[in-house]
Amino acid sequence: MKPVVAEICIYAPAGKVWDIITDFDRYPVWNTFTPRITLATSGFTVGAEFDLDCRMNGRRLLKDEREVILSVEPDNYRFAMGTSRTRGRPGIRSFRWQTCEPMSGGRTRFINSEEFHGPLAPLVYALYARQLRAAFKRYCLDLKEYAELR
Repeated sequence: MKPVVAEICIYAPAGKVWDIITDFDRYPVWNTFTPRITLATSGFTVGAEFDLDCRMNGRRLLKDEREVILSVEPDNYRFAMGTSRTRGRPGIRSFRWQTCEPMSGGRTRFINSEEFHGPLAPLVYALYARQLRAAFKRYCLDLKEYAELR
C-alpha cells in the first residue's frame, strides 16, 4: 500500500521544528489538523498513548482518537505514531512518520507520511487517502508558518 505523504521546506533549523512537533501541549496554538492532543500516559516516549482530535477537512472533526508513540529518534529528528494497540480499530494499523531532515542554510525538509496495514487498509486508503493528503498539506503549512514566525 502506497503511503500518504506531504512535505515542505521550512526556513528554520531541524532542532527547532523537532521541538515544535514533539510538544503536544502546544498543538492547539498552531495545528489546525490536530487541534487537541493529550498524552494519556506520561512522557513523550515509545509506548506512550495519547488522545487526539483530528480535522480531516473544514467540516469533519474526528474526536477522541487513541494513538501510541511507536518510535522516537531524536538524533534523527523523527518519530512515529500509530493506531493504539490497546484501543485501536480491528482490521487496520496505521504508522505515521514525522521527519525533520536538516538542509543547508538552517532549513528543514519536513516529511509527514502515513501508511496503513491490515485487511481494511485498501478500503481505508480508498476512502480517506485524498482527504488525508490534503489535511497533511495543511498541517505542513501550519507548521511552516509557526516555525518561521517563532
